[in-house]
Amino acid sequence: MISVTLLYFDCVFRKRTKFFSLVNDQQFEWDNNAHRKCLHSLLMTACDLSAITKPWAVQKKVAHLVASEFFQQGDIEKTHFISQPMMDREKKEEIPKMQVGFIDGICLPLYQAFTKLCPPLSPLLEGVESNRHNWQMLAEKKQESQSEDTAPAQKSCD
Repeated sequence: MISVTLLYFDCVFRKRTKFFSLVNDQQFEWDNNAHRKCLHSLLMTACDLSAITKPWAVQKKVAHLVASEFFQQGDIEKTHFISQPMMDREKKEEIPKMQVGFIDGICLPLYQAFTKLCPPLSPLLEGVESNRHNWQMLAEKKQESQSEDTAPAQKSCD
């Protein structure tokens, strides 16, 4: 299972790098079968990630459902392997920070490329950007509250 997943991601990342180059260099050709296959593959990825483009209430709920599923998988993997941070239930408080990283590393580049290739897709990119902002705000709040919890108590000058 893990090797199949790693092969899938290796394939997707190679295709994504090629696709981003084609789009950014304005070399994508709609009539080129290899270009269309690459686009097709990344459209499937975009479909898998589409919750990131939804209104905030939907996006937040889906992200927590996915995290819950990951945590269950992480619980199983801890008995056999070392679990990935995103699958570690003990890192539950870091979901907002992890979401920002996921959006920055995976989602934004993908939806930016699609929007560059096909501007009418811009509402999807706007949804990603809006949700990134919301996750960033939650991550900052979480960090502030953790800083307050760990700050030494100040002595009164009474």
